[in-house]
Amino acid sequence: MDRAVNTGDTFTPWDASSLGGAGLTPTGHGRLEPVVIVRYSEIGLKGTRARNSMEKKLMENITYSLLKEGEPATVRRGYGRVYVEGYVDARAVAKALRRVFGVKSFSFALRMRFQSLDEIVSAATLVFSEAVKDKYFAVRSRRMGNHPFTSMDVSVQVGAALLPFARGVDLERPQVEVKVEVRDNLAFFYGQEIEGPGGLPLGSQGRLVALVSGGIDSPVAAWMMMKRGSPVDILFCSLAHPVDTTAFLNVVSRLVDNWSFGYDGTIFIVDGSKLVEALTDHTRFRNSHVTFKRLLYRMAERLSPENGYAGIVTGESLGQVSSQTAENLLAAEHGIGLPVFRPLIGMDKEQIVALARYIGTFPDYNPGEFCSIFSDRPSTAVDAEAVDREEATFGDVSHLLEGATRIRFSQVHEFTERNSVESVRRKESMVGSVIIDLRRKEEYERWHVPGALNVDVRDVEDFVRKNGTNKTYVVYCSTGLQSAYAALKIKNMGARALYSDQRSIRKLVEEERVESNVR
Repeated sequence: MDRAVNTGDTFTPWDASSLGGAGLTPTGHGRLEPVVIVRYSEIGLKGTRARNSMEKKLMENITYSLLKEGEPATVRRGYGRVYVEGYVDARAVAKALRRVFGVKSFSFALRMRFQSLDEIVSAATLVFSEAVKDKYFAVRSRRMGNHPFTSMDVSVQVGAALLPFARGVDLERPQVEVKVEVRDNLAFFYGQEIEGPGGLPLGSQGRLVALVSGGIDSPVAAWMMMKRGSPVDILFCSLAHPVDTTAFLNVVSRLVDNWSFGYDGTIFIVDGSKLVEALTDHTRFRNSHVTFKRLLYRMAERLSPENGYAGIVTGESLGQVSSQTAENLLAAEHGIGLPVFRPLIGMDKEQIVALARYIGTFPDYNPGEFCSIFSDRPSTAVDAEAVDREEATFGDVSHLLEGATRIRFSQVHEFTERNSVESVRRKESMVGSVIIDLRRKEEYERWHVPGALNVDVRDVEDFVRKNGTNKTYVVYCSTGLQSAYAALKIKNMGARALYSDQRSIRKLVEEERVESNVR
């Protein structure tokens, strides 16, 4: 799934099909052949051993990405560069390279072996004469190796040869950039440098476990640590399986499909319904929103010994919601034996949303903050010792992990198909159903579906027992999270249940009203 991912579809590939000089012998010595130049940045700053290791990992990941796009090209290493040779589909290559961490930029080029500067000038004239026709151009040259000429010599002589074809030279704002790169006895001719994601090759750093939901922030946080080279496994705590699990997998499939080349990681899906059932009892738990987060950290910590994780990744941004104040983050992390990485901690929501759209993980539907399922007015400054006491009532969380579903990244789509669920999509679904409104009383009184009954999420099971399991229940709340959780509880009691959010169900009601007026 390529949703919102920049795949390079806007570039003009400089390949054999678009350049008249490809495959020709301009001077009788060098033959022009298509190649993709792949550049990296940070890898080049490493010591020899680390650099060699990272270059090999980068090449492996590029190969995986190309094969996924059906492109069996050859990936070869040169000094300070990686080359893709023998490719068939330039757009498939661009799509693959735009998603490989460690790729700073790449260019579709023509390559030629040469013996003299005259041969370079002759080839450049053949390659670029049509491109610069009636345009202002500039020549940019690079050189590596021992040669009887300089980079400036290349630029001056190529520019002089192309000038008769062009309108003129403009070094500041050229309409066409002619780029020539000389490396030992090879010359490369290209025009465009296409940006990659940058970072370090996936697999070059230690493994991490990311706490990921079906929302906006946490997939972006996982992506940012993947960009720094760390393979990331994913822990998801389901509050309303399979409803929220489906939404989660819809988002996470885009993350792993588009970016996790070379690493087939593990997704842990934990049934958190019992946790939620306990934590919504406000007579026992006053800090449920932070205690729940502590329990998530603890589960991630427990997974570390068998998987060798070096840390936990979360999508927390300082002050964004009640559980993410500085005080509550301190309380949540207290006593956790692994470092907690928060790559979004200083980012604004707009920045995170922009990244989610670029990555392709921006959700079709955002269930909102989990804290809303625990408390209407959560505290912004919880004491760590109070959270310690609440956590202690659950004992060791290992039993939750024992029952966790484990799937590989490569199995996500198959698993999603097996766990599809039903929501309220048609107004006919509400006919003859018992409609439950889980929102606060004041919201219910301002507006509710005609005939809907206002029920607290903690009382749903008692309500269904009194009304019978031989009915269909339609449950809605503000965002859909609480209603999904309640619908699952009803379904497990043997009744049919559908869920919705306030906006969607209100739209259905208004459509029904309009149709009734027309009739």
